[in-house]
Amino acid sequence: MPHLQGFHYLTSPAADDRPPLLLLHGSSRDETELLPLADAAAPDWPYLSLRGGIPWYGGHAFFRRKPDRSLDRADLAHQTECLRDFIHAAVETGLIARPPIVLGFSNGAIIASALLIRDPTCTAGAILIRPLSPDRDADVPPMPGKPILVLSGDHDDRRVPEDATHIAAQFEHAGAAVVSHISPTDHHLHPSEAKIIAGWLETTFFTLVANDHHR
Repeated sequence: MPHLQGFHYLTSPAADDRPPLLLLHGSSRDETELLPLADAAAPDWPYLSLRGGIPWYGGHAFFRRKPDRSLDRADLAHQTECLRDFIHAAVETGLIARPPIVLGFSNGAIIASALLIRDPTCTAGAILIRPLSPDRDADVPPMPGKPILVLSGDHDDRRVPEDATHIAAQFEHAGAAVVSHISPTDHHLHPSEAKIIAGWLETTFFTLVANDHHR
């Protein structure tokens, strides 16, 4: 399996000018977890699917938690910087044509949120599934018009309703264009969410890509 900057990854066989999806799986999973979602929501969209660098309960994670399951903020900050370095290296080496749309689930959504707070310029946008704010009091940098989709479940046993609303509010206050959906589900994906993601991608990025092709 290819690797770059310490990350193992899978990539789609074909690429184009659209910002690729950067798939970030949940805890105890690996780089294959979100491929069915990507295939259902955006079957012809370029993607990179990363494996988290932290061994975790038979799988992997993108950052550590403490024994009480609270976020290990020091490790999260370090791993966020590693992810940022990976994205810059991927663009510089031509692995991807432009900064990606980060699609993160659970653990992946948390580090995706941390990445946006650390350096919003290294992403074209984000899809945050079952997110949790990495820092509820963070000074979030301006990100005017940054497209962000937040997907939460109405009976998620690992989140409280305020988790999704708080992270959405943090990005909205920074000027991001946030769209939020609540699905009738727990922490797991709901079948309707692939269609929601597909519609968001189409409305958010189709005009951008079409304009690029006509320049």
